[in-house]
Amino acid sequence: MSARGAHLVGSVPLASSAEDVANLLDTLLQGTLLGGRYALMAIGLSLAFGVMRLVNVAHGDFIVLAAYLALVTVNVNVSDGKGRLLPSLKAQDFKVTDDGQPVALEFFQSQGPASIVFVVDISSSMQGSKWRNLTAGLKEFLERAPEGNDYTLVAFSDSPQLIARSVRADELWRSLKGLHPSGHTALYDAVLLGLNTLEELAQRHKALVLLSDGEDTNSRVGLPAVQQEALAHRATVYTVGILSDNPRLLSYGPNGQQLLNELATTTGGLVHFPTSGELGEVLRKINADVSNQYSLGYYPLDKRPGWRRIQVNLAQDSHHVKLRYQQRYLIR
Repeated sequence: MSARGAHLVGSVPLASSAEDVANLLDTLLQGTLLGGRYALMAIGLSLAFGVMRLVNVAHGDFIVLAAYLALVTVNVNVSDGKGRLLPSLKAQDFKVTDDGQPVALEFFQSQGPASIVFVVDISSSMQGSKWRNLTAGLKEFLERAPEGNDYTLVAFSDSPQLIARSVRADELWRSLKGLHPSGHTALYDAVLLGLNTLEELAQRHKALVLLSDGEDTNSRVGLPAVQQEALAHRATVYTVGILSDNPRLLSYGPNGQQLLNELATTTGGLVHFPTSGELGEVLRKINADVSNQYSLGYYPLDKRPGWRRIQVNLAQDSHHVKLRYQQRYLIR
């Protein structure tokens, strides 16, 4: 870790008297909310037994499930002024607000295992060197990825197909080797299938990696639906638009570039437009980026349906440090 990164984790200055009062009030409020939560648990158990004379042995499990569903998780990448990832920060180094309201972190994980969904274009335009370079790059990605990750493969041509779900790296590789490019490009449908599948997977670190060489030609849904669902699912999306090796051939028009840029930037991911020969290097960058994410979890104070805005800062600000994450999400 760089000297600048190490400076971020230093001791916190003494707070002023006003800050002490604010911290005390915040502690009292959090204690009151926690006590109310326990009271609600007790009331629910008492009602179930008092009214129906039924001992609900799964009462605790339902509480845990409800808490898990209400927890908001945001994945954050932190880099210095030279773009180098800073991997050694702690929970106390982050400050998070939800719609302007400070929230307490209930969950923190650094460099934990990830659920990664690959959404791979297998239309006829992917034949030849594009497919060979893509499969070689993905093979290296799977060989270098940390243990504990699980992988899902969605392949698309005329329509999307869920080829493998939450499997080990070697199993995903075997599934990928059996694919052969042909057909059209149902890109939008494939991204939606990938997002819906990713939401059901186990890890808090979640990423979708889209690899395609052209615009959508065969989907049933439109661009606006894809844009909204990407924000609603709170997953980091990495988009790779594979360019033709012939510079005179244009792979992407304005709509295609807009989709790939928006999916990545609004979800805290990265967008790349490599040639097929550059795919290996791009996938190495994505692998490092996913592996160095911080996962922050909290309960929003306002749980009503609607859009929310997240802001993540470092407790001790430092110049030339960049935080990349999804800044808006949707409560349904």
